[in-house]
Amino acid sequence: MESPKDKHRSKAIEINVPPDVIAGNGSSPDAPADFETAIAATGYGRFNYLLLLVAMPCCMTTVFETTTMSYVLPSAECDLNLTLADKGMLNAITYTGMITSAFLWGFLSDTYGRKRLLVVGFLLDSTFNVLCALSQNMVAIMVFKFMGGFVICGPFAVLMAYLSEFHSLQHRSRVMIVLGVFYSAANMLLPALAWLIIPQSWNLIIGDGVLEIHSWQIFLAVSCLPGVLSGISVMFLPESPKFLMSKGQNERALAIFRRLYAINTRDRQEFPIRVLVDELSPVSGPIVPASGKQASGKPTTHPPPAAAAAPSGLGEGFRQLGIMFRKPHLTNACLVYGIQFGILLGLNTFRLWVPQLFTIIEEFEHEQHLLPDGLASQATLCEMLAYKVNKTEQLQQQWLERDVSRALHGPDPVAMEPLDDVLMCTPTTEGRVYLYSLIIGCVGIGAYAVTTVMINSIGNRNILTYGLLLAGSCGTALYWARSSLVTLILSSCYITICSIASTALVGAVVAMFPTSMRTMVVSLTMMFGRTGSIIGNVVFPYLMALGCLPPFVMIGAIVIAVAAVSRLLPRTVKKPLQ
Repeated sequence: MESPKDKHRSKAIEINVPPDVIAGNGSSPDAPADFETAIAATGYGRFNYLLLLVAMPCCMTTVFETTTMSYVLPSAECDLNLTLADKGMLNAITYTGMITSAFLWGFLSDTYGRKRLLVVGFLLDSTFNVLCALSQNMVAIMVFKFMGGFVICGPFAVLMAYLSEFHSLQHRSRVMIVLGVFYSAANMLLPALAWLIIPQSWNLIIGDGVLEIHSWQIFLAVSCLPGVLSGISVMFLPESPKFLMSKGQNERALAIFRRLYAINTRDRQEFPIRVLVDELSPVSGPIVPASGKQASGKPTTHPPPAAAAAPSGLGEGFRQLGIMFRKPHLTNACLVYGIQFGILLGLNTFRLWVPQLFTIIEEFEHEQHLLPDGLASQATLCEMLAYKVNKTEQLQQQWLERDVSRALHGPDPVAMEPLDDVLMCTPTTEGRVYLYSLIIGCVGIGAYAVTTVMINSIGNRNILTYGLLLAGSCGTALYWARSSLVTLILSSCYITICSIASTALVGAVVAMFPTSMRTMVVSLTMMFGRTGSIIGNVVFPYLMALGCLPPFVMIGAIVIAVAAVSRLLPRTVKKPLQ
């Protein structure tokens, strides 16, 4: 046990290095070190900054894959003849692809490593984004967005585990929140990119009309660039040393620790640790050195047979799944899955509909001269939504009558009446729609920056409980919003707090579960969250058709309920990785 003097000294210098590696403690350099001791000894420096720099485009790729359609839909509405239900399906289809591959990616990462899957996943996702940009109808777009979701599910979950396994206890929770800053930055960059490209009147005809490329399709193509950059950048990074230790490859893991130590400290001295714990040893006792040779004259423990030490293939995947259904992991896993389901049901439903909601406000204000005097200025958000629902239904009726008339009388029938001027489909590309989303992204960055500094003091569980309670109140309060400003403030609070809570939950998952099942649990956690995203996005337009209150009750009440459940989670701040 540390003396009060030692505790005071460790707090004063703020270095989270285990006692075995602190100079002058008398311990032998050949003493076996576990992962936490070894990663703390590498320090925090240039490699960690480089790793976070590479993580930035990785986070952008994930955000772009799931969010681009929400900015495309208001502009593509007329080109694709979309109803509100169609928009909900296009928002949800990416998450459908994600949940179908959650178990697969988790198993592959925990079995074959992090780095390889990150490279393949990001490059494949960029390919499907280009194909989606070339699509000419709603069905083709849905197919390629589904495939993009199927592929990007892996890199998202793997990235969380990969970054956590390169950081010590002192920095691990903070790094998860830094990722949240990157996600907020991506959510800020995306509307800026949409604002730059989508309002342009670009219309390219290729191959005698076979391909017709609009500005929103160019926007989809440009959004694949972060994925290409991510895939290429990760090629130059090392494999996770924690993963290598869990597979018994201590020699490779130690070589990576030495490399990190040299980069971070710029020190020519030898890495102070020479021996790593054999994590595959079934019994405690003498530890096998990383080189496999006998250390300090101590008897060498024979490693377990290869088949028992490092199982692989489908059997390993079912073994990991079996561990998850045992105590204490089963209770924690069920809590985490339920909480993430509720958070992302509310967050991703509302987040993906925010551009459409602000578009509805813009349309309503633009067409207010067609309404009785004074009605537009007194209209609530609910009345604006009702106006949009009615207009969309009448547009669909006119499009149906036009198609039937063309089928009966030819492409330009004389008897067909022109479309009503009020009900003419005009895509909304007003700059304020993107500006509002840009402001929400800026608010997110500021909130994440504050949370990054305070995460170890507040704790993941408190962020989930009290943050989600506040977010749920903001979501419900949207029902009474009477102006764009109030809607923007409540939307910013709701989206930002829910996003921070979701990131904090994933950070807690990393600490709650062992390496052999960590990525799988993160993948399954996100699978349940994405299931909530699908349900929310599909149901939301139907709730809008029923009335204004149901959709806002849904996004508010579900988050408040999740806040109460979050109190049951264990504390995970500075908890060592298992």
